[in-house]
Amino acid sequence: MPAHLKSTGREVWRAVWSAGSGAYSPDTDRNIILRYAELHDRRADLMAQVDADGYLSEGYNGQPVIHPALRFVESTEKELRAIETVIGFTPEARMRLGIVAAEARRVAAGPEDF
Repeated sequence: MPAHLKSTGREVWRAVWSAGSGAYSPDTDRNIILRYAELHDRRADLMAQVDADGYLSEGYNGQPVIHPALRFVESTEKELRAIETVIGFTPEARMRLGIVAAEARRVAAGPEDF
């Protein structure tokens, strides 16, 4: 586990490798899983700041505005969703990846085996 990950990232790192049950390769998938864990750390840090400050802050004219960090939370969550799709962490992605895996097995086996 990369030493720079914080507690949230460490939990995510463990959960992804555990959930993969050998489906992920440390050689080829390490970087995307690392990025996923780092993004979770980023989101946790941003949300901690929002929680400390409140969802609203004061705009330049004194008007209430949404906390500026929430824009970064939104973009971080968008990146997380993209990675979740790639690594099969949504029901639709798991189904799609399962279909792809079944098709690959069928092609590898040859028509006479089915």
